[in-house]
Amino acid sequence: MRDKFVGANSEEPRQWHEPRSVKDVLRNLISDFDDGGSMYLIYQNWTEAVGETIASHCKPLRVVDAYLLIEVDHPGWATEIRYLEAELVTKLTQIDPKLKFSGLKVQVKG
Repeated sequence: MRDKFVGANSEEPRQWHEPRSVKDVLRNLISDFDDGGSMYLIYQNWTEAVGETIASHCKPLRVVDAYLLIEVDHPGWATEIRYLEAELVTKLTQIDPKLKFSGLKVQVKG
């Protein structure tokens, strides 16, 4: 059933939609971002891809020129991420083939 109604602050008719899960709404919203939803996929699978220890010290920020930018809380973790770069990129790609990176870039928080 689709009814039309006029919003309180608008004269444009809007459509009434059946209820959707928050997850579906967010997935649709995020897919409209410039990264094609890749950051959503990365956040959803980050701990699985890198492990709990690394995830507690490193977080993905954004994709820049096909590189995943990662922020770390200590220079030692920057070294670790650089050492594990190929393995982490492979794991992320295995989790979802849409995630394709040329590599990782690391910055220390602060």
